[in-house]
Amino acid sequence: MPSPLVSATLKSAFLSLCSALVATFLTPKDPPILALVIYSALATPPNFLWQQFLERTFPGYITEKKEADGDVKGGTPAGGGVSLKRRLNVQNTVMKVVIDQTLGSVVNVALHLGGVRALQGVPLPECWKAVTEVK
Repeated sequence: MPSPLVSATLKSAFLSLCSALVATFLTPKDPPILALVIYSALATPPNFLWQQFLERTFPGYITEKKEADGDVKGGTPAGGGVSLKRRLNVQNTVMKVVIDQTLGSVVNVALHLGGVRALQGVPLPECWKAVTEVK
């Protein structure tokens, strides 16, 4: 069984292939299928690790132990209690979304715009221009 990182990378590359093939029927210009699949395979591992970092830094769930007398001891990993309750940490979840959709998305879009072009053989100055120009 492959590791979760390898599994996610293979699934991402496959989905990228599928979406590029569908795009060939929906757009007048054929997408760069090979470049998109290769980019997807290269971009998934850093994104996977980024998501793991965010989850470690801002855990989405807190496991609480509920003792026999009904008292709740919060914030500690599971074990030893009569019953366990997982509770969504809303503040951490919001933090993860905000950080990922600001910092993470800017980096991902820039790398996608330049990276796919670079994989197509476009010179680096033109790749950089694609990243920096705003239409």
